Amino acid sequence: MLSRKAAADLGARVGTVVTFRHPQAAGGGLRTADSPVRVAGIDPSPMRAYAYLDPATAAPLFGLTRMTNLLTVLPSPGHSAADLQRALLDVPHVASAQSVRAATDGLRASLDQFTGILNVAAGVALLLVLLIAVNTASVGTDERSREHATMMAFGLPPRAVLGMTAAESVLVGVLGTATGVAAGYGLLTWLTATTIADVMPEIGVTAALSAGTVAAALVLGTAAVAAAPLFTLRRLRRTDIPATLRVVE
Repeated sequence: MLSRKAAADLGARVGTVVTFRHPQAAGGGLRTADSPVRVAGIDPSPMRAYAYLDPATAAPLFGLTRMTNLLTVLPSPGHSAADLQRALLDVPHVASAQSVRAATDGLRASLDQFTGILNVAAGVALLLVLLIAVNTASVGTDERSREHATMMAFGLPPRAVLGMTAAESVLVGVLGTATGVAAGYGLLTWLTATTIADVMPEIGVTAALSAGTVAAALVLGTAAVAAAPLFTLRRLRRTDIPATLRVVE
């Protein structure tokens, strides 16, 4: 069984015969051998280096018939995996003793560090969005001061004026977030197809966008823009309506 990444790079499918280069025990030592092997299936793993053989096929190829080089053991009740590792490493000729989840946990830890950096970048971007939105709302309030003063002169309370401004900001936020998500997904797709494939050829990275990510982007982006007009409420309440509406000819 080949990994999905290896099958894609080799152009192999189920039933394709590939040449498998592997070590083979011979004469008390090891030699390198090339054996034709038929692909029985494609594993969804994105790691290209992983391939799997059933024992009946692997033993003759590696020259390990009636030999064992790997044991899977479970700790007895009352003992942990660490206790079992320490006990096995005291046994002569045991080269390694590790949890079956060691590789998975290591990869998960690396991904957590990477996503942590991305979360910091996302937080900084959200702060910048809020600052830009507050500045835009302040400028917009100044430019539309006569508009707001006219509405308040006809009896509209400042909170209603603020509500209309917030509704406009929410609409702009939704459109801007949707545009940003679409552009970001396009950039991510391009990076996974070009740059990441060249930098990490051993890992099959694909672009994916979950519904949770889209929802979080919409909520955070819209909330940041919608909250910006709240900073102009004090200015609206202190509006001098006669002075704002006065026309100098």
